[in-house]
Amino acid sequence: MRRLLSSTVALGLAMTMTLGVVIFLGACQSGNLSPGVVEPVEGVATNITLTIYSDGWGNELDATTIATEGSVVIDVFEESPYSDPPAYYIYAEADGYYTELYSCTRGNSIDVDLDAVPDLPGSVTGVIFATQGFFADCYYADQNILVTGPDGETATITTDAQGRYGLGDVPTGTYTLSWSMDGETFSFDVVNTAGTDYQDLSFREPMQMAAPNLYLYPPDTTTVEVKLGFPIGGHVTESEPRYRDGWKVRVDPDGWIDDEYGYLFYETSVPQRATTDKGWLLDGANLELELRGLLRRQGFVGREIVDFLEFWMPRLEGSPYYAVYPQDAAALVTLTIDPPPDKLRRVLLLIRPLEAPISIQPPRDPKPLRREGFVAMEWGVLVGI
Repeated sequence: MRRLLSSTVALGLAMTMTLGVVIFLGACQSGNLSPGVVEPVEGVATNITLTIYSDGWGNELDATTIATEGSVVIDVFEESPYSDPPAYYIYAEADGYYTELYSCTRGNSIDVDLDAVPDLPGSVTGVIFATQGFFADCYYADQNILVTGPDGETATITTDAQGRYGLGDVPTGTYTLSWSMDGETFSFDVVNTAGTDYQDLSFREPMQMAAPNLYLYPPDTTTVEVKLGFPIGGHVTESEPRYRDGWKVRVDPDGWIDDEYGYLFYETSVPQRATTDKGWLLDGANLELELRGLLRRQGFVGREIVDFLEFWMPRLEGSPYYAVYPQDAAALVTLTIDPPPDKLRRVLLLIRPLEAPISIQPPRDPKPLRREGFVAMEWGVLVGI
């Protein structure tokens, strides 16, 4: 039933659950496009579909229909919930009404109260949602949107606290809604006919590959060139030394780079693509010891492990358990190293705090790494999901 235009590009957003009637403004930016006001109207929705998702795993758990608005207890069984008590996010949808998001824990209630879509000639409206891989979706709230009309004319509108957008009293045709952030442009096409056209929009928030450290150990002092690639999209957000169209550095056998750096550091923003089919369950009470052992089994030694623990322990401590899932680093960011290393090992981990232990199938440890010739080692962590 969800009426969504979807995009895999995304932004980092915060959920806003403020309810109420808000006016959408269409302020003319250039050209002669000047959208009128689209204002929700009162009404009592019937035949409302509630689609319930796990807040923590992101999978759909149940869908049910309620006759009309009101208080609804959410009591859905989840075999291995991410949190205790289990937490959910819920889409509420009804024909002729704006889609809304709710959240609650098991056994608690939500108060479903939808706003009606106005019947206006020549208007298009809907809700913009930002989705995540695991945790709750959210409204794209209080954001400026650039609108480009059929003849290239433009205007700027602003979503409200529930992510609703509106174009009122505009000519029929296709309109492009777009915005930019961190050098990325996101756009959606919506079609306006003679009446009121309703269209929800949905896009994914990005993942962050945080603090990947690339260690290089050539057998002799060597000039090394390194380039990053983004097979499914993305870009570098932080780097040291600065990444332009690549790195060209002088590396000593002990891994010292340009007499200044112990490793190449970078962070990236990439589309969400993470797996949780295999991993390790770590005890938060012994997190440093267990992370140290995990890294050793992956082939890391010495300062590589020390650097990881110094960076991540302050950011991870505080939960009783942690799920650690290995990812395919090359599927997100490729490495081209010239001269090519004889041995390259990349370990990218999705680390998620847990309130209670869960059952995880552990993967096989890699074969022991014999450090011979030119060796390159990299570790990194996915965050934001």
